[in-house]
Amino acid sequence: MGQKKLSFYEVLVFVAYGYFILLGLVWFGMSLWGSHQFNAEALFIVVVFGTQLYFKHKLTNLIIGILSLFFSIWMLLDVFYSFDLMAKGAKIDGLSGGLICFCFFSMIMAGILIFSYTKLSFKDQ
Repeated sequence: MGQKKLSFYEVLVFVAYGYFILLGLVWFGMSLWGSHQFNAEALFIVVVFGTQLYFKHKLTNLIIGILSLFFSIWMLLDVFYSFDLMAKGAKIDGLSGGLICFCFFSMIMAGILIFSYTKLSFKDQ
């Protein structure tokens, strides 16, 4: 029984899974240990991406990719609103700049999941 070699794009999809699982775990841990609150949303992210890592369903990649892209854009707009970055004299400091980069990186990871539907669907044919 030979193992099939993973393509570069499949590796990128696994990196995206790992990114979102790590994001959910860090968010869950910060909520649990910082404010002693159970964060159901963060646990849901971990469960969804962990399940997807196990089953590798291509249509589900498309769905969670679109949802992840939507929420990444939502968080980017929230950063702009929270730090009032659209004001006339607004300055981007280290925290707001880091959060903006984090949101753009999340959008890239969501894009990888979205395009994996077409890239990996036609690979088998």
